[in-house]
This record gives sequence, structure tokens and C-alpha cells, in this order.
Amino acid sequence: MRNCTRQSLRGLLYLCVLLFTCSFASAQKKSAGKAVPLKEALDQVSKVYGTTFMYEGVLIANKTTAVDVNAVKTKPVEDVLKSILYPNDLLFLYVDKNHYTIVARKKNEVVNSTLTSPNAASETNQQENTRTIRGVVYDESRNALPGVVIQVEGGKAFATTNNMGTYTITVPATTTALVFNYTGMERTRVLLGESDMMTITMKSRLLNEVVVTGYQTLTKERVTGAFSTVTSKDLEKRRVSSLAQVLEGNLPGVTSYKGDINVRGISSFNATKTPLYVIDGFPVENSYYNLNGTFVDAIPNINPEDIENITVLKDAAAASIYGARAANGVIVITTKKAKVGKTQISFSADYAVTPKYDLDYLKRTNSSEYIDVLTSWYDNNTLIKANPAGAIATYREGAIVNPAMDLLFQVGEGKITREQADQQLNVMRGQNVYNDQIMDRLMRPKQNQQFNLSIGNATAYNNFMFSATFRNDQAYSTNDNAKSLNLNIRNAVTVNKWLKAEVGAFMSYQDEKSPGPDGVSATDYINAQLPFESIIDENGNMGNLRWNRSLNDRTNYPKYGLFDLYRNPEKEMSYNLATIRGLQTRMYGKINARITSWLTAESMFQYERNNSKGEQLVNVESYAMRHLLNSFTSLNPTTGAVVWNLPVGNSFRTNNNQTRGYTFRNQLNVNKNFNNKHELTGILGFEAREVKTNRDYSAVFGYDPLTMSYMPINTQTLSQGIVGLNGVRGSIGAGTMTSFSERINRFISYYGNAGYTYNDKYMLSGSMRFDLSNLFGTNPSYQYRPLWSVGAGWMLSKEDFMKDIEWLDMLKVRASYGVNGNVAKNAAPYLVASYGVNGLTGNMGGSIGSPANPNLRWERTATSNIGFDFATLRNRLSGSVEFYDKKSDDLLAYMSVNPALGFNTAYTNNGAMRNKGIELSIRGQVVRTKDFTWDIVLNSSYNKNTVTRIDNPAKAASELVNNVNKTIVVGDPYNALYGYYYAGLTDKGEPQIIGLDGKPTTANVTAPGVAHYMGTYTPVYSGAIINNLSYKGLTFSMMLVYNAGHVMRTEVPYLNGSFPTGTFLKGINNAWAKPGDELTTNIPRLVWDFDKTGNNWRNGYWLYSDYAIADASYIKARNISLTYNLPKKWVNKLKANDVRVRFQADNLFYIPFNGQGIDPESTGYSGSGRTLPLMPTYNFGLNLTL
Repeated sequence: MRNCTRQSLRGLLYLCVLLFTCSFASAQKKSAGKAVPLKEALDQVSKVYGTTFMYEGVLIANKTTAVDVNAVKTKPVEDVLKSILYPNDLLFLYVDKNHYTIVARKKNEVVNSTLTSPNAASETNQQENTRTIRGVVYDESRNALPGVVIQVEGGKAFATTNNMGTYTITVPATTTALVFNYTGMERTRVLLGESDMMTITMKSRLLNEVVVTGYQTLTKERVTGAFSTVTSKDLEKRRVSSLAQVLEGNLPGVTSYKGDINVRGISSFNATKTPLYVIDGFPVENSYYNLNGTFVDAIPNINPEDIENITVLKDAAAASIYGARAANGVIVITTKKAKVGKTQISFSADYAVTPKYDLDYLKRTNSSEYIDVLTSWYDNNTLIKANPAGAIATYREGAIVNPAMDLLFQVGEGKITREQADQQLNVMRGQNVYNDQIMDRLMRPKQNQQFNLSIGNATAYNNFMFSATFRNDQAYSTNDNAKSLNLNIRNAVTVNKWLKAEVGAFMSYQDEKSPGPDGVSATDYINAQLPFESIIDENGNMGNLRWNRSLNDRTNYPKYGLFDLYRNPEKEMSYNLATIRGLQTRMYGKINARITSWLTAESMFQYERNNSKGEQLVNVESYAMRHLLNSFTSLNPTTGAVVWNLPVGNSFRTNNNQTRGYTFRNQLNVNKNFNNKHELTGILGFEAREVKTNRDYSAVFGYDPLTMSYMPINTQTLSQGIVGLNGVRGSIGAGTMTSFSERINRFISYYGNAGYTYNDKYMLSGSMRFDLSNLFGTNPSYQYRPLWSVGAGWMLSKEDFMKDIEWLDMLKVRASYGVNGNVAKNAAPYLVASYGVNGLTGNMGGSIGSPANPNLRWERTATSNIGFDFATLRNRLSGSVEFYDKKSDDLLAYMSVNPALGFNTAYTNNGAMRNKGIELSIRGQVVRTKDFTWDIVLNSSYNKNTVTRIDNPAKAASELVNNVNKTIVVGDPYNALYGYYYAGLTDKGEPQIIGLDGKPTTANVTAPGVAHYMGTYTPVYSGAIINNLSYKGLTFSMMLVYNAGHVMRTEVPYLNGSFPTGTFLKGINNAWAKPGDELTTNIPRLVWDFDKTGNNWRNGYWLYSDYAIADASYIKARNISLTYNLPKKWVNKLKANDVRVRFQADNLFYIPFNGQGIDPESTGYSGSGRTLPLMPTYNFGLNLTL
């Protein structure tokens, strides 16, 4: 297989070189004649007569004329064109009085010298039994249409238009009509008259969108499945920098929330949950292991400005052709091609800036509020009251003492009076400087620069497109930077009328330098100290943070010569940076051969290779390395000498990833029309695909970057564990020093798809696919299980009984049913084991990760879909409505097994869930005048997810309330949030929940029945409202996105621990303090270290109660943009075709429905409370087209 891959790749490279060479060679030919070049003569005709010509560049290359246009400018333009073109064996076709198309004349054709207008007689053909028809085909906007199939009605002769839209077809003399077919256009039948020159204008279908499935392209009018489409015209209205931003809001049924992309809900517990991405017909992979060793399936890397359209395939009829990878939906991306005409050059530049975080959003206590909590703790501390000196000595010995606490301790020690302490504390109350200093010195506004350049050229026989994108990203933290360069190139060649070839390549280079594991960013220091603790001295230098270690450590570390553990934020941010350099490449080649007018064969191959190299020097000067070295330091029991069990010095880590994949496909395509009533489309193909991911990781100690040497370590001793001088046992296993991993996914597929349309009103479709994979089990009953779909459509508006409804332009109903599949990349049918050095024996050993499962099979999702498409008010209002029901079965989940087998749980196909939903998409043209237009787009989705089967019930309430997305309950959604029913406080300030008996209780109830379903944290309703208003050259666009119907866990004031060491959530001062407070507050009393009546579950009752769960619904202004197209007269002076400037604001405002002002996009899933807020981004852009 490797040799086959290498040979295929080598052949693809040869084909690339050949096609690109041919393209450039044809473009570099120059005229060598002594007379006036024909192009110059035609340009002069345009100036004199105001005419425009369309022609293929190769037709006039190397051709000249002796005609002086200025000398004959008094003659009619047709006479001048004859004198210029006829001697060069060229003809001109009349389009209108100012437009002509130039075509070649065959040598055996005689030009009728009397042909001077479109109504003149046709040319005489020398063959009596045939005639030659030639012409050009346009759409309604006068754009040439390449690839139109022209057929003799009732005959076999056919031809296709070239990239200039021109055609020539020789037909029997008895031919009465020609039929023109083109995807997205109405079939056009033209009767032949006397003229052999025919200019055809094809009308767009009422549903003029096309559905690009990656395997074939169909008109929306013909499909029976569910899909959504967004085009480059939609994307031009606002600036987007990633594929995730493109998908949000533009496509009903696609939910983008907190970085997750889902199509029609979640259909799996543990297998792949992300959609399948297809670019230019090929599935693409962007999988890798991060620095922590986690396997990541990322969104493909693509420049949004390269995208021509995106089609999301959502139901079985649309997506089942992708078989075992289609259950989560398929996102098909088509990149741009060059347009026919002169070379197009486009350039854009964007600068985006995001202000620094607004830390007030976190709602943390200020200095005064913290000191209130601290003094309350001190004044009520029974231990200090009983024995001030002893208690304070104990606190100083083991606790972390801050300056405010030290003042109070000095009071207890008798060193100062309380009045003196309060005076200094009052000064501290007004000092809230720490976070401001961190923001000023360690953070910056986040910035992004992006530059795009594209060059395209298309002729009758060649289509070339090149684009380059450079990005420079600077994150908030001053030590976090990334740069990338993307190159995309494609070239399509029409070899002859029956053979086409295309090659393309994509390359992306990334260079990132940012804090890696054990590194720190500026956000790590936010609230790391109390607000009154300044770290800037009088000279403006940043000092060290307070040493957060006990007195025992602060005493012993210097005593034994260990490293101190002070931290200087500025210095720390310069240490432990990880450098990641990656190169992604995709190369493909396609060949398409037309066998007959209705049958084509194509073969295509894609090779992917993603390499990334990560390096991190963990500096011995960094806090992380000093702490690690100290932790593994012990005393020799005999001599008492200090033993450094890890070599003193730097550590060096490498993390290398390599993903290689190929896709090879052979396919037959059918598109046949019978008697203008029956249309048959279909595909039949074979596909082979393999993706291989490798990772190697290593870490060494005592590393010297100058000599690139390191010191050995005793992994056997370290893996057994060492009790350091700090009293903590630590261990380092051999597997954490060096590891190798590999994943190989192989697929062999056979597939077919067919669609039938009768009289443009009735549609039927069906598809079937067989997938074989090394991810499936060996049980024969689970091999060769087909994935399939059937669908039907009815164009009601074309029925006679509907034609009298004048306000209704189109109405179509669709229905489909089918089965898609999904695979788990982390499961295998065979016994899975990992091998390494055993820490106890020092010998090689293995550990079983999962037992063999010969019955392992792909997950199945059966989808029913009913859809309605409509257009009314002369197409000014159009849209679609979808109703779907997805039933997923054989879902991979853990189930309990007999422990005698050696495992408590096994990973099997034992789960099921259901997604039901509705989707609505409406487009309306509110105003359409010469100077002003107003369009509105509404996309809305509803999805209800329910788990219907799983064999892994919760055993305790804590499993439900603490473990989001781990414990799954039948009858609830997959992403369910659980909590206790809060019953307020007792008269002693203790939190109560509703127990199993329905009564308030403070007892420790562990039964899962006291944890109740509170809602899902995945949006149930999602969508967007998009307004586009244009007045002359000014365009205003606004996208409002919304997510609703879900909940979130909010942060509530509580005591984290039993000692006032850091800041708290605002409101903690309102905690219960005395009997009667339970009537006015829900915040439990603060249980400190000296309080013997507390319990260890009381905080959980409060933190995980329904009091701490809120509505997560919101509306947000995702984009507001203002674009100005410079007037044409200004653009002409710049010798450009179009110049646009744009200002855009993202995330400018939001409307939450939780009543607390919390942005649901800036919260954690599992009770971590508010996270750093999502700030507005301001973008300035320039687009220039030559």
C-alpha cells in the first residue's frame, strides 16, 4: 500500500507540473507579426464604437491585421469587424448592439459576405446532410455559462460550451431543435431556424441554489434531502476570520456554541461528535495530539476568503452517501474558481483589535470587602481567643499569611494595638492596585492582522486560481504570538471536448510561540494576590509575588540549599514558552472524461500530510522547574546529605505529530434526459481512504541548550515514588518521559446514488453505501451492513390546480428516510494494550486498555425528514421549513460487566438517543429600489435531545451534580445539568435540600434520587437574524445571534476552604451571621477552620443547588459592519475595478436572560462560574480588486 501511495503521489505531482506548465506556457505566447496585433485593433474598435467583445485569448494570440481602425471609423462596426476578423478565420456573433462574441471558423465553412446583422441569412455549409450551429450561452446577467450541455433533440449528437460560453455543434440537416442543459438553470429548448448562429439566454431556476455534496452537484429543485447553503456573496457582507465564524448563524440546524459545532444536535455519547468536513470533494482531516497528549479533532484550516460556497448536508437523503461518517452531518466546502475574462487580482487587508478584559465582570471582592471578611474571621476565631500566642504561631507555621492578616496577628501577639492595625487596614481598603498592575504590565489589547492576495485567470481551456493569506495574531498575554501563511492553488484544463483535468494544492505553515505546560500567561496572575498587594516598587520595577508557602517550607528550603519559590510575573512569562511549527499540505488531482452526452467517468486522488513539531525548554529559573526539583529532593538516611533525585538544570520536551492520509475514488456520473419529461441522475463509485496519525513525545532533565546534552535519571526509583523534603510523595513514570503512539483508520467503500424527476414536478431519490473499516468488529453479521436512504419530492406549484394562485411563485414538499453511520476513533475490535517499562521491576510490561470486542460496529442514526420550500411575492419572500426525527442506536457507551472478566466496565454498542427538531429559514426583500435595498434573513432551529437507552446508571448523587457529561440518564438530554432542590437555611445558617421524603434536610444524602434534572446546557433554540441595508455605495449589515432554552451553573458566594487566603465572589459579606438572617439571605454561614460544627457536604448542597442554576438564553450582536464602495470615477483613477473600505464591530452588546448580567458564553460548564469576558472586537478592512 505504501508503494501504491508513493506512486500515486508521484503521478499526481507529475500531473501538477504538466498542467501548470501548459497553463503558463499558453499564457506566455506573444504575437510576433509585423502588423497591428489583433487585440490592439479590437481594443481600438471598442474605443471608437463603444463595443465590448468576449473571446478566448488563444483565438487572437499571434494574429494581426493591417486594418487601420481610425481610417475606417466612418463605416458600420460590422463592416470593420469583417475586415479584421474574416482574414483571420474568425467570426463574430451578435449579442446586442454593443456586445459581440468572437469565435473560430472552421476551414471548410464559407462566410456569407452579405451577413451584416443578426437578421441576415446564415452561413452556407459545404456538407449537404449536416449543418453547423454555433453561438454563445449566457445567464440572465449576461455572464457566459461554461459547461452547458447542448443536445440534439431525439438524437445522439452533443457538445458543451467552453469557459467563454461559446459552442459549436454539427447536427443532421433534419434537426428541428436543440436542448440546452445546465445545473441551476431551466432546461432550454430552441427551435432551429435559418440562422446557424444562436445566442441563448438561460433562465435561472426558481430555486437557483445548487447542492454540492462532494460527490455530485445537483440543483435545489431536484433534491429530496435537507441541506443549507451559504455563498461567497453572503460572506462578503462581513469579515470572518475562521470557518467556525462562517458557520454560525448562516445555516439553520448548525449550532455553534462555546467552540463546539453541531448539526441537528448530538448523536453520540463517546464517538465522533463533530461533522465531517469535505473540501473540493475530498474529506479532510485535522487531527493531532496536543502537548498534553490529548487527541484532538479540529476544524479544518481554510481561509474564508477562498470559499465559494458551503453546503451542509443534514438528513439521510443528503448525507448518506458518506456512510459511516455522516451521522453528525456533512459540511461541504467549495473553493473559488477564476471567472472568464481578464486576469483578476484581489487584495484585502484587515486589522482587528480587541480591548483588554473588563475584570469588573468577574465580580470579585475589592480590598475593603475582603478585609471585612478577614476581620470577621479574626474577631470570631475561638482558637485565637483561647490562646492568642499559640494559635497565631500555628497559623504562621503552616498557613499563608498576607499583609492584612499579619497586622491582625501582630495585634494578637501584642506587638501593636488594634487601633494601629485598623489605621493601616483602612489605608489598604482604598488600595485596589494589583490587578491593574498585571493588566498594565503583562497584558495588551488582542490584535490580528490579515492580508489576502488572490490571482485568477480563466480562458476557454484553462482555469487558474491562486491565493495567499498571511495572519499575525497577538493574544492578550505579551508572551503569546502566532503567525501563519496559507497558500492555495488550483488549475483546471480542458484537454478536449471530452476530457478535463484538474490539480490543486493547499499549504499552511504555522509558527506559534506561547506558554506551554508549566508556562504561565498574564491571565494566570489575575487575582493571584489580594487587591491591596502592589508588586510595582517605587522605581516602577515589578517585584515578586508573595511566597505562597508555609513557614516550615520558607525555613527548610534555605536550610537545605533548595530553590526559593518566589515568582516574578514578568520573568516567569519569559520562561517555559512552547514553540510549535506546523506544515499542513493537501494535494489532489482529478480527471473527468465524458463518455456520452449523459455519462461521465472521473477519477480523483488526494494526499494529505500534516506535520507539527513542538519544543519546550522548561527553564531551571522558572517557578515550575524550581518547585519540581525541590519536590524530588530527599535526605540520605545515612549521611543526612541532600539528594537531588532529578538533575539540577533545565528540562527539554519535544512533541512531534505527523498525520498522513489519502483518498482515492473512481466514479461514474449519469445525467440523462428523456423526451424533456424524464430526467435521471446518478453516481456509482468506489472509494479507499486511510488516515494515519503518529506522535512521539520525550522529556529529558539536566538539559544544556548549548551542548544539546542532558543527564540520565533513574526512572525505576522515580516511578516508585519519592517523599520529598516537603513531605509529599511524588513519582515520575517512564511513560511520562518518552511515549510513542499511532492510530490508523482505513475505509473501503462502495456507493451508489440515483435520482429521478418526472416533468419537473415529481422527484424520487435513493442511495446506498457499504463501508468496510478496521474500526469495525470481525463478526460477519456486522460487516457489509448497508447505509442507505430514500427520498421523494413534489413541486406543487407546477400543478394545474396551483397555477391560478398568483401570489405563490413556488411550493415544494420533500420527504426522506434513511440510515447514516458514525465511527469512534478511540475504539477498536481487538484487545488494546499499551507497553512500557514497569516502574517496580524495571522490565518491559503491558497494560490492557480495553478488551477485545468482535461485535463492535458503527453507530447507526436513522433520520426521518419532511421539508417545505416556498417562494412568494415574486420571489421577494422565500424560505424553507424542516421537520426531522433522528434516532441513534448502537451508541458506544460503558456498561457494567462481571469483574471476574478482569474489567468493571466495557466499551460496547449499548446506548441510544433521539433528536427531534424544526428548522426555519426565511429570506425577504423588504425594499428593492434603484438606490436602496433592504434584505432580511432569519435562520432558526429547535432541537430536543433525549437519551433513550444506556446501561450505566448513576450510583450516587455526586456523580450527577459533579460530573457534567459523564453520567448519562435515560429520559434526559445527553448534556444534562443536575442539582439539588434548595430549601433555604436553618436557624443556624446551614443549607438545606429537599430529601428523598420531600422534606428539607441537612443530612448527608448520597442517593441519586436527590439530584434532579435542571435542564440541558446545550442550546435548544438557536439561530440568527441578519439585516442588510444598502444605499448607493454604502452597506450596513447586522447579525444578531441567539441561543435559548438551555441553562448554566452560576457562581455563588461561598468559602473555598476554611481560611481567608484570597478574594471571594461579591456578596459573601451577606452570608448568614446570626439567627433570623435565614429570612433575608440564602447564603450559608461561613464555616471556618475553628468551627467544629461544619460538614464536608454542606458546600455541595449550596454550590450544586437549583439556586445556582440560571437561564443561559441570550441575544448577541455578533457582527455590525459598515462598508463603503468607492464611486466608480474614483476607482477608475486608481485603475481598479472595485475598492471597498469596511468597519466592523463584533460582540458589541448582548442581552442575557439570567437576570444577573452574566454572558453565558463567558461561563464554565461545571460550576466554575464566570470566566474572563468575551470582549468586543473592532475591525478595519480594505478590499481592492484590479
